[in-house]
Amino acid sequence: MSSAPVAALIVVLTLAAVLLTSGVAKLRDPRATRDAFDALKVPTVVAPDVSARALPWVEIALAILLLVTPAGWLFPVSAVLVLLMLAYTGIVARALGFDEPVACSCFGSLGRHEIDRTTLARNVLLTALAAAVVWFALDGGSTPSALADLDGAGWWALAAATAAAAVAVMVTGGASSAGRSPVGGDELLDYERQPIPYGVVTHHDGRASTLSELARTQARLLVVLNPSCGPCVRTAEKLDGWAAQLTPAVGVLAVYPDEHSALAAGEHAPELAVSEPELNVRRLFSVGTPAAVLLGADGFLAGGPVGGEDAVAEFVAEVLQELVTHQGADG
Repeated sequence: MSSAPVAALIVVLTLAAVLLTSGVAKLRDPRATRDAFDALKVPTVVAPDVSARALPWVEIALAILLLVTPAGWLFPVSAVLVLLMLAYTGIVARALGFDEPVACSCFGSLGRHEIDRTTLARNVLLTALAAAVVWFALDGGSTPSALADLDGAGWWALAAATAAAAVAVMVTGGASSAGRSPVGGDELLDYERQPIPYGVVTHHDGRASTLSELARTQARLLVVLNPSCGPCVRTAEKLDGWAAQLTPAVGVLAVYPDEHSALAAGEHAPELAVSEPELNVRRLFSVGTPAAVLLGADGFLAGGPVGGEDAVAEFVAEVLQELVTHQGADG
């Protein structure tokens, strides 16, 4: 068997694996998929709720069809796949032009990350692979026929490609984040001995404050948000409650990417909103959204940063619990 059909078979199997992984991950975390539609500002050709529910099944169906469709019928499947990949690529390219960073759960909970040029490059590559499947289909190829025609060398090549892919997944999947984790338990208010770094926020009245200045009178919980991020909106809706529970020991501030977003925020009290010039806070702490960091009143970091809707809520719960514990001890 020539190398060309083997290469085409590897491409088809790769795309099927990507689609199946993506579809299953989206089914396992439907909320993240729905949030991605909002974050990416996907045009509402179809109602977002309907699209978000249908998309995982479309991906899974395409994965199965790539594997089982006989010769002569693969072309329409591959054409739909190219259109889907082109749509993904266009949406990502458009998102790169947004004023604020965009987090996308492109692979459900497996792939939540900020959209960047690497995301675009990945989608361009997937589109190119989908186009190769179109060529394979027009040449009369199909997965069942290609598998049936494999000789010993072909099976070895396929096994080697599978092993290489498995190693790549294990290596990249096993890499752990280097971000700092929150200090928990009795250590939460024994502040980490890291000085508060230099950063600037702008208040709703136009005043600018450094992060150190914010924490001179009380500890500050900074919650980093984006207006178009579903988890951010849900987190923002909790801020008034958190502020009431944490006062007077800890002040809460919602950090938005620009002045317009801060002024337009309606999920919490206006005075909680600040903006960050040139996204300096999220870049300083290398966080996406939502995220949180606790600034100690002694000029040192007290905890975090933490990222993700659930992690932020758990972090705040730890802070509240520690305050209750210390108040009880003082009483």
